[in-house]
Amino acid sequence: MEELAKLKDIKPPIYLDLTMQKAFIYASAGVGVLAIIALISGLYFWLFKKRKKALSREQKALEMLKKIDFSNTKKAVYDFSRLGAIVAKDNERFQEILKQLEKYKYKKEVEPLSKEDITLMKNFIKAIKVEDARA
Repeated sequence: MEELAKLKDIKPPIYLDLTMQKAFIYASAGVGVLAIIALISGLYFWLFKKRKKALSREQKALEMLKKIDFSNTKKAVYDFSRLGAIVAKDNERFQEILKQLEKYKYKKEVEPLSKEDITLMKNFIKAIKVEDARA
């Protein structure tokens, strides 16, 4: 028992004064607010990055040109003329192809597209380069 008497008592706990408690609360709240802002901004940028940007007029026209159905002669020729004008931008080769396709326009009934004309149209479509505005 004497040995127990020699032991010193544990120091009483140190209580933070009121200013230290307020500082701790403000610091915790600040860290919490910053964490929430970081979470929201990260979520926004993640969703923004995933969203596809809209195609330009030329890109839409090129996509439609690639999907032209050459079995319907009149529709194919008119679609090629309308959409090709959007992407060609004063291309002399395009104007030459349009002159060759005149025989399929402005008539009630037309013969099917010749293989030569289909090849000309397909080669023109393959040669078109549209700048990618989605970068």
